[in-house]
Amino acid sequence: MQTDQEIIQQITQGDVEAYREIIQRYQRMIFVFIYKMVNNTADAEDLTQEVFVKAYEKLSTYRGDSQFSTWLHTLARNRTIDFLRRRKIHDSDEQLAFIPSQARDESPQDSLLTKEQRKEIERAFSMLSDSYREVIVLRCTHEYPFEKIASLLGIAESTARVRYLRARQEFAKLLSRTEGGLVHELQ
Repeated sequence: MQTDQEIIQQITQGDVEAYREIIQRYQRMIFVFIYKMVNNTADAEDLTQEVFVKAYEKLSTYRGDSQFSTWLHTLARNRTIDFLRRRKIHDSDEQLAFIPSQARDESPQDSLLTKEQRKEIERAFSMLSDSYREVIVLRCTHEYPFEKIASLLGIAESTARVRYLRARQEFAKLLSRTEGGLVHELQ
């Protein structure tokens, strides 16, 4: 298996087909990150494609100071933040993937309650600032250590830890304000 550096070298030497390997390696990671931020499959697919097009166009600017995945993630982060700034976050029927799934033998009443809880969680999550949503996604979905989160966001590791703590506190506060208060569900 070739390293990212070897593939990038092939691409910069004119082997356009080598870029398929980069896409195959990182498409899921980038899509999941973007989806968690925008909570819309179509938008996440479009943004993921845009990120890979931009990465290809900007590949010559990659210096190798960090891992390629970090550089690519930074492109995805910046594109997603631009997208979120340009549009208001609308409620959608899609569910956050990090919400625990329920047992298959639940009653219709339990199923309805679960959908309502998920909508409350989704609504509260969408009310968080972009930086808070981002750190929660990186920590909870990608399970990145704080060192990597700090590197991706261009902040100190201690800042990443504090931001994550504050994000969780704000998320809990938003959930406790919703009808029925779901804070106990997440603890």
